[in-house]
Amino acid sequence: MKGKIIRYLVVSSICLVATLIILLSKDVFHQTEPKTIYHILTDAFFVPGVVMTAFGLLVFATNEGTFDMLAYGVRRIFVLLKRNPQDSKYKTFYDYREAQRENKHQFGYMIIVGLLYTLISFIFLILYYNA
Repeated sequence: MKGKIIRYLVVSSICLVATLIILLSKDVFHQTEPKTIYHILTDAFFVPGVVMTAFGLLVFATNEGTFDMLAYGVRRIFVLLKRNPQDSKYKTFYDYREAQRENKHQFGYMIIVGLLYTLISFIFLILYYNA
């Protein structure tokens, strides 16, 4: 349970820092017009939300084996450049694939935090159009 909370806190902190960087770069604290402030807030929450959701979906695709053939091919190229290519960890693609099936990564927390930031962005978008 503690590990799950830490994951959410780390991802939320990363998104928050990215949001603050965008807010500072757009000089939101010196703006006076509400429509401009809502515009900046929409952008500031949308970018980290979409990026974090995309990272979560990328991890999901990797877990499902989408990039296994490409990763195995790149690994084999580097093995062939070694002095002793017979010492490779995975002899066949099947061995590599089976090892990857056992090594799944969590991704749900990235998608949830990313969608939450995107939802906040849409709330600011509604406020922007109503201002």
